[in-house]
Amino acid sequence: MRLYCVAGFAVTVCACYGQPVTLGVVGGGRLTDDLAGNATSESKRYAVGPEVELALPFGLAVEVDGIYRREGFSSTVAIPDIATTENDRANSWEFPILLKYKTSFPLVKPFVEAGYAPRFLSGTLETVHCGNIAPGCEPPVQTGTNWKTSHGLVVGGGVQVGLGRLRLSPEVRYTRWSNAAIDVTQLFSFHSTQNQLDALVGIGWKIH
Repeated sequence: MRLYCVAGFAVTVCACYGQPVTLGVVGGGRLTDDLAGNATSESKRYAVGPEVELALPFGLAVEVDGIYRREGFSSTVAIPDIATTENDRANSWEFPILLKYKTSFPLVKPFVEAGYAPRFLSGTLETVHCGNIAPGCEPPVQTGTNWKTSHGLVVGGGVQVGLGRLRLSPEVRYTRWSNAAIDVTQLFSFHSTQNQLDALVGIGWKIH
């Protein structure tokens, strides 16, 4: 929420001083796997959220996004007389803050970008024990979980197409996370990957 307050303040300042501001949404999908180890990823590949772009002189701009993803995994370990299954469902929010450079072409502007992104995950972890001798399973145990906060370095590039006030920005974006947000090393052994590649499209409207 603090990032949105900063972004809102920046939009107000830029609008007051006559700098162009573009509001819109960004969406797309993850191109890389999100989990490694003895588990099955059940995450959704889509990513979506709001974006704000603040134009600066010399072809520069600052973009702030709020990107939502739905994460999940399942894993089963069988030992004598019992099998244990864990299922996780989590909401992931990333907040990239990017510095962009665009060429001066009038309609189609190739751009490159780099910046920083914090990521926050929270959700539930469900554990089920099933016996191999007696039929049936124990009632599932569900707990709330706050996974590790991650910090990412972001680089990317794409093109921005201007149609009146409408802005379309297809791009490819790479993020290297500082740590695995999900990391299980006890009975189960798996972790989320630190390399993330996305194909995204921003749709914005120039309001000033």
